[in-house]
Amino acid sequence: MLISIKDLGRNLSPFPRPIVNGNLTTSGIYSFIRHPMYYSLILISFGFFITKLSFYYLFLTISLALIIKLKIILEEKYLNKKFKNYFIYTDKVKY
Repeated sequence: MLISIKDLGRNLSPFPRPIVNGNLTTSGIYSFIRHPMYYSLILISFGFFITKLSFYYLFLTISLALIIKLKIILEEKYLNKKFKNYFIYTDKVKY
């Protein structure tokens, strides 16, 4: 997660819509995975579930994964509109 924050730099935003003067980040960890910060959050949540082995944490992990999946779908729509070369990036970096 920390690497993805560093690689995003000034492009980091909590919202799915890219920042106005932002650039498309395709280097660093983003050359291997399109949404490393989101996937790391799911992995951390799964780790909590494994340590607690509780239905409550399983529910939270599944809920987080679904919310993040919806955010990814929305974010990719915005990225496709803003960056004309985003489809090339998605062909090269599948996940």
